[in-house]
Amino acid sequence: MDKIMADNGELLIQKVKIPFKIAKRGKHKPHIIKPNNSVDEKIMDDALVQALSKAKLWETELMSDDIDLEEFCRKKRLTEKYVLKVLRLNRLAPNIKVAIMTGTQPKTLVLKDLLQRPFPLDWVEQEKL
Repeated sequence: MDKIMADNGELLIQKVKIPFKIAKRGKHKPHIIKPNNSVDEKIMDDALVQALSKAKLWETELMSDDIDLEEFCRKKRLTEKYVLKVLRLNRLAPNIKVAIMTGTQPKTLVLKDLLQRPFPLDWVEQEKL
């Protein structure tokens, strides 16, 4: 786990690496195969996983390219309102992101709620919700 700290000691970025591979089992949905080859029966929420991936990709594109939000939205043919809602997912607590990516998030955590309702930026408060 990599951590990047600010001069004042505040945690800015925390990278978490989760080794896994996805294996298809017959006609059923894919399962996550953990490093010890045990199958996790948790079902991943594809919408949440894709939205988190988009959020990270879009943030990277916006930060690395000399492009403003309006031009980015025009290029992607999306509204600014939607792009900003998706980008907000980058502010989720790392352990919530890990839970989503591994399919261990609570069933009550759905993309629609994350995009429609504002959530606190404080990670402890996010976990309580």
